[in-house]
Amino acid sequence: IKHLLMVVNQQTPAFNVAHCYFHTHWILLCPACVASITGRCSLFGRHHIYTFDGVIYEFPGDCSYLLAGDCNHHSFTLLGDFQNGKRTGITLFLGDVFELHLSVDGQLSQGGKRLSLPYASHAVFVGSELGFYKLWSEEFGFAVTIDNAANIAVTMTKLHSNRTCGLCGNFNAIPSDEYTAQEGFLTEDSYDFANSWAVKGADQACRRVSDPTQSCNSTKGTAVLSSCSVLQTSSVFLHCSHLVSPDAFLSLCQAEACYCDQKNPEDCSCPFLLEYARTCHAHGILLHGWVEESQCFPKCPIGMQYSECAKPCSTTCHSLNIQEVCKEECVDGCTCPTGKVLDGNRCVEVSQCSCTHMGRHFPPGSTISQDCNTCVCRHGSWECTNEGCPGETRVQHHIQACC
Repeated sequence: IKHLLMVVNQQTPAFNVAHCYFHTHWILLCPACVASITGRCSLFGRHHIYTFDGVIYEFPGDCSYLLAGDCNHHSFTLLGDFQNGKRTGITLFLGDVFELHLSVDGQLSQGGKRLSLPYASHAVFVGSELGFYKLWSEEFGFAVTIDNAANIAVTMTKLHSNRTCGLCGNFNAIPSDEYTAQEGFLTEDSYDFANSWAVKGADQACRRVSDPTQSCNSTKGTAVLSSCSVLQTSSVFLHCSHLVSPDAFLSLCQAEACYCDQKNPEDCSCPFLLEYARTCHAHGILLHGWVEESQCFPKCPIGMQYSECAKPCSTTCHSLNIQEVCKEECVDGCTCPTGKVLDGNRCVEVSQCSCTHMGRHFPPGSTISQDCNTCVCRHGSWECTNEGCPGETRVQHHIQACC
């Protein structure tokens, strides 16, 4: 391995924090704590992949590739789908009997048939959470989140440590063996490694992706370099530097100047700043104020706003009358402005909440008939009259709520 540079941070004796640069990738690692936390792998920015064990490399895929899964018993498999270098979605297999495809725009399908959200089957759930799309299974121990910029995050429980494989690595807290190809050999070339995990379909031949050669004018991206520098100059970001070194993110951010539109330098730097903030959050440090400090505003659906720390079970029209126990930990995502709640994929006033009945949505003020009574949609729930049906010997005194 060439051009190895290791710097060990001595400021935090509780962790052996190190960052290393190889000629094709960066390593960001806290070895002492990786094995004790949930594994997180992310596909972010243009072509970057950040593995469970802290290796960051670039791979503009053009096929379907094994991302992660149960590589011992093959109970589940997660594929990352790419086309011309762009991420297009995630495909889940449960053995050989069950398949789901979730595209980055939220379309869910099975065997070519379109499915609606939310969806549940075989202990697998698909829906939206804080403006992002999510596919998860507590039984199988994984979750996949797709945000509005097509960044994909895969988390797995520590039970899968050293039992997974693919583009996300083997989750064994040893970064030096991360590039283990599907054939079992260890390579130093990230492209050899990633190409080996291509999954060829019945009518698909995967094109081998090569490392692009591109010269970069170092004077081209002055504005980009400046927007990247907050990783080293801002006290907000330095709050996490003892645990997650910013050096790799800074170098990758600066290298992005070769590819970005210089009229909007934030478009180049923000994916790296967002991923750094998410990495810190995954290690227990929330970077309060990083959005304002960097002037990066992650994409959200129309009418929603980005939050660094929001409850996963945010208030929706259909949860107004449900006493839900929410997890303590917050996550980043998109929320409705104060005074509004989520109705499907829109933020509305409570008075404008719709209702559902028999799988259909009804706008506020709609009426339906139910058990000889009339129900009106108000504030996201049905308010029904309490009349008995003709011929009944006694009146049932209740309000029938339809959902």
